Amino acid sequence: MLHVSERKRFYRFLAQLFAYPDQDLLDTLAGGEADEVARLAGVESPPSLGADDPLQDLEVGFTEQFINRLGGIPAPPYGSVYLEQDGILMGQSSLKVLETYRAEDLSLEGGSEPPDYLATELEFMYYLVGQEEEALGLRDVEGARDKTVKQRAFMAELMVPWVLPFCDRIEKDPCGHPLYHWGARLLKEFCTIEKDWLDRLP
Repeated sequence: MLHVSERKRFYRFLAQLFAYPDQDLLDTLAGGEADEVARLAGVESPPSLGADDPLQDLEVGFTEQFINRLGGIPAPPYGSVYLEQDGILMGQSSLKVLETYRAEDLSLEGGSEPPDYLATELEFMYYLVGQEEEALGLRDVEGARDKTVKQRAFMAELMVPWVLPFCDRIEKDPCGHPLYHWGARLLKEFCTIEKDWLDRLP
């Protein structure tokens, strides 16, 4: 079982990894954070970024994996594509995600992505785990339990059912960037660990 601070660390790192790459991501990778979360999840260390311009290399890799590629996007990072019968964006599942955010008084105003964008869902889980950690620090057992119940419901209904097939698509894509192949393995393993733990809670 991962400590609550380790769980926060995972969600923060994964949200950064599956957002559009920037210099902060390169700094995080160079700082050893990826190696540490890989160790905690029991997966191999991330591949090295050997390109002359690693940021441009990641930008191209991200775009071709998740935004636009000739012949179709291999792995769209939006829950509704996998959860809706017709694979449409902004379906009923997207609206349910948005309602879940609003129930926590969180807003997506100014954001350009749908609510069920993977990086946003990971940030939401980071927020809930942070709230759990804060409650535990105050010895508020009921408050912490409330947050874990919300984590379990969100993960079981609105994350795991689409994140696992999303990861499978990445892993099966022979043209995908090695970092995102590795990230898919890490995300799948972490989600499995996390769901198993949350499901065992009373």
